[in-house]
Amino acid sequence: MSDGGSGAVELLVVASLGVTAAVAEAVRRREAQFEVETVRTATGALDLLEDADFDCVVSAVDAGETDALGFLTAIRKRDVELPFLVVADGEHEVTASDALDAGVTDYVRARGSEGYDELAVRVERAVAATGRRAVDPSLVYERVFEQILEGACLYDRDGRFVLVSDYLAGFYGATPAELEGERSLLVERIREERTGDPYQQLLDGEVDCLEGETELVTPDGESRTLSYRFAPFRVTDEVVGVIAVSRDITDRREREQKLKRAREEYQELIDGMNDTVWVIDIDSHILAVNETAVELLGYSRDELLSMTVHDIDAGLSDEEASALISQMPTDGTQVFETVHRAKNGREFPVEISSSLVTYRGETVVLSVARDITTRKRYEAELREQNRLLETQRDELEVLNQVVRHDVRNDLQLVTAYAELLAERVDDDDNEAREYVEIVRKRANHAVELTETARDMAEMMGGRGVENERVPLRPVLESELASLRDMAPDATVTVNSEIPAVAVLADDMLGSVFRNLLTNAVQHTDKDEPTVDISVSETERGDRVVVRVADDGRGVSDERKEAIFAKDEKGLESRGTGLGLYLVQSLVETYGGDVWVEDNDPCGSVFAVELRTADGGQDGSDQSSPTRS
Repeated sequence: MSDGGSGAVELLVVASLGVTAAVAEAVRRREAQFEVETVRTATGALDLLEDADFDCVVSAVDAGETDALGFLTAIRKRDVELPFLVVADGEHEVTASDALDAGVTDYVRARGSEGYDELAVRVERAVAATGRRAVDPSLVYERVFEQILEGACLYDRDGRFVLVSDYLAGFYGATPAELEGERSLLVERIREERTGDPYQQLLDGEVDCLEGETELVTPDGESRTLSYRFAPFRVTDEVVGVIAVSRDITDRREREQKLKRAREEYQELIDGMNDTVWVIDIDSHILAVNETAVELLGYSRDELLSMTVHDIDAGLSDEEASALISQMPTDGTQVFETVHRAKNGREFPVEISSSLVTYRGETVVLSVARDITTRKRYEAELREQNRLLETQRDELEVLNQVVRHDVRNDLQLVTAYAELLAERVDDDDNEAREYVEIVRKRANHAVELTETARDMAEMMGGRGVENERVPLRPVLESELASLRDMAPDATVTVNSEIPAVAVLADDMLGSVFRNLLTNAVQHTDKDEPTVDISVSETERGDRVVVRVADDGRGVSDERKEAIFAKDEKGLESRGTGLGLYLVQSLVETYGGDVWVEDNDPCGSVFAVELRTADGGQDGSDQSSPTRS
């Protein structure tokens, strides 16, 4: 071993005989002088390091009783700056990333003699970088050149590689040493694409540089996109070669293409919307619009992109519009109405929904404006309908008051005088008594009409009112008492005790029973009609059924559904006709049902099913009842 004064590089190799021989042969071919010491194991190497200084250590992956990374740990405890290279010969593997992460100076994969030649070059550069030996300055420049993270290289005048960075060698799937002397695919590609011989023009000084982008197929058949720049390399004013720097921009170009496609798809998406879409900066300038905005407003896209929101907003002042933009919520949506003005002067109402988004790196306002002309027209029509309805309701109330007070009072007066007249008619004057009875019945009929009209008016005026708890027994008993007073000749029987339940209804519930009871005594040919009332609860206890049975003429099967229609019976019939329609309308608002059955042996049974307030169902339950 040299004493270190000769300037030779002192190299310690820890590997098998085959590897050490290959390393020694490779360094022998180098111009720099090497003194090589070999040892089989890491333990032996550490013993040598106790007694002598070395400029560099080269270790195989397998260092005897430990691996190269374990050997490195022991070395670093002694000398943290000693260059330490790992050579992988294929028998034992440690990945380059693992080795470099552990702190090795360099990692070389040996592939035949050329791989060991590359190792020798790496040793020279590693030693030069530490300054442990005076080395040819060109080695330092090579080391710096090698570390450039771009495709850097030096070509000779024929376009062959003279010096190659690791980055570029990796692109070709080779080592820098393997590329030296080889023709450049990039130079050949540029010569194919451009007219004349651009490379020769650079050498002859006709152009200062060559730069551009091209597609290049690598030796493994993969197509990549490169950007490049060539410049002449001069020595004492003579162009001896070309310095080239290239960069693989394939991924960047793919990202740009994806971004371009995404922007095109985004534009297609917003252009396909029926609403206008606007991108506005905080100073109210329009940055982007969709095709609907162009078509609806009549401006070209370029015209709109040169305008501000103030140029198209006819519903807000400039200060109001600017305030809306400056007060945009950072995490929500702002919705408001205004008016837009088209290029031809036409104005139309819009509803705008705005939110803050990021657009091309800036915080902007994204607004979607919907033409609400049709909605505004519907709203105006609805307001007019509501106004007319309110007027009709007021007029109906006036008519209701006239019927309930003036007409009813006059009818009651007619009824009273009919009763007085009946007392003055002789008992044997049957014809006169018949006339008086007709007057009395017709007057009572007219009174009934006023009551039905009153109930109809109250029902129409009270639609939309929620149902409430109404005790059944007092309402039904009150209507039974009224029936007995109105028809003293009728036999009215309650077959069972009325249960003390509350049903879901309103204060019109009495009208339901009054009309059914009145209907029972009017639609019979008998002088003393019979009416039977029964009340029962369903098995679940959520509904109650009230049945009113009469012994009249009955209802045919084909008329049992139609009998509740509003126009089924006219005012000329003996009953009011509207009464059953009123019954069905009220019962439906209560969420119940009403139907008619046959009575045995004659007559009809009208059944009303109501929901109980304590049956576990709220006022929105509209499930179909079960007829029993």
